[in-house]
Amino acid sequence: MDQRKRVKLSKLLSFILRHNPSLLGISLDSEGFADVSIEELALRIRKLRGYEWVTSEHILEVVELDEKGRFEVKDRKIRATYGHSVKVKPKYPEVRETPKLYHGTTRRAWERIKKTGLLPMGRKYVHLTTRLADALEVARRHGKDAIILEVDGNSMIREGLPIWRASDSIYLAEKVPPRYLRVVPPEALLRGHNNVKRKHRKMEGRR
Repeated sequence: MDQRKRVKLSKLLSFILRHNPSLLGISLDSEGFADVSIEELALRIRKLRGYEWVTSEHILEVVELDEKGRFEVKDRKIRATYGHSVKVKPKYPEVRETPKLYHGTTRRAWERIKKTGLLPMGRKYVHLTTRLADALEVARRHGKDAIILEVDGNSMIREGLPIWRASDSIYLAEKVPPRYLRVVPPEALLRGHNNVKRKHRKMEGRR
C-alpha cells in the first residue's frame, strides 16, 4: 500500500473510531474497541466509494506503521487509542513523571490560552506530545502564526493534576492551567521545522 492510500485509510479509521462509528454500522465498547473484527470492518469499508481496495491486511499495516500510536488491535478488533469525541472511557496508565511535553497552537489562540489554559475543546482530553516536530505540524494546520507551547508536566503531577500516557509519544491531561505553559523560543522551532522536513522526506521515500 502506498503512502497516499495509507494516509487516506488512517484518516477514515480515525474518523470512524473516534467520532462516528455509525458510518459503518458498528458500535464501540467502553474501551473504544469496535464490535466487529478487522476482517468485517474491511468488508464494510470496501462498500464506501473510493475504498474498494481495502483489506484487513491494509488496516493492520496502518496500525503497525503509525508513528503516533493512534490505533490498537486486540483479539482481531481495533480501537483508536485517543482523540475520542464519542462516549468511551479507555483506561490509560497514569504517569508519575513526564518527558518534555509540547502542544502546537497559534499566536492568536495563545492570547486566549494565557487566560483559560489548554482545554479539551470537544475531545475528552488535551493532547500533548513528546515530539517538537509533531507539535509544529499540528500548529501549522491551525494557521500560519504557529507557536509551540512547552508544558511543565512534572509540576502538574506534583500539584495533583494527573497526566496519562496514551502512546509512546502522546500524553493526555484533563486541562493544563496557564501557569504550566511557556512559549518555545524561535531557535527550538527552527529545529522542529527541520525535523518536519526530514519526516516528510522520509515519508516520500516510502511511496
